[in-house]
Amino acid sequence: MSVPARRRARRPGRPVGASGDRTRERVLAAAVATFARQGLAGTSVRDIARQARIRVSTLYHYFRSKEALYQEVQERVHGQVRELVVSALGQGLDLRETTRRAIGALFDLFVANRALMQLGYRTALESPARFGAERRLADRWLGLLEGVLKPAEGRGEIKGIDPVLLMVTIDALVHWHIVNEGLYRQLLGRGLDDPELAGRVREHVISVALRTLGLD
Repeated sequence: MSVPARRRARRPGRPVGASGDRTRERVLAAAVATFARQGLAGTSVRDIARQARIRVSTLYHYFRSKEALYQEVQERVHGQVRELVVSALGQGLDLRETTRRAIGALFDLFVANRALMQLGYRTALESPARFGAERRLADRWLGLLEGVLKPAEGRGEIKGIDPVLLMVTIDALVHWHIVNEGLYRQLLGRGLDDPELAGRVREHVISVALRTLGLD
């Protein structure tokens, strides 16, 4: 095979050096922002390319389709979240403190990255069942949660609870309190950019989760 032929055979998403890596990261950042703002159905490849300040043909060098890019974005976001949770689990603390740290870290992540929160809502609203990736991600989270809850329940540390309902409840608590920032501004005259209010909301979300588990 000639050198030009090998170049033509390069698969989308394959690293092409430091410059290529930076471009790929720019595409992913642009995709997060655009999918969060417009949703999957409302976003075109051209929209993302424009946000990333590249040509459409360049984007296709890294991702074969809009759907492939969307799935990569989902993997990236869930990877960030999983890293936070696994980090909390790996500190060797009791379940109550582990839960506090994990949920607090999730809250901090989404407060600091509102596009990730918006993306989560878009994903839930746009029938994620059409993609297998979202189901696989949900199954991973469920497996991780069950691995923590079942032994704790067996030791009598927590009350029996449906892990699916708990997973959805925690996700809803974190996301809904942040997305309702406008209501906080109406009622209290300030939003979650106020450190004192953000701390109060964060603590409330953690406390509800702990009470649900019977840890508070």
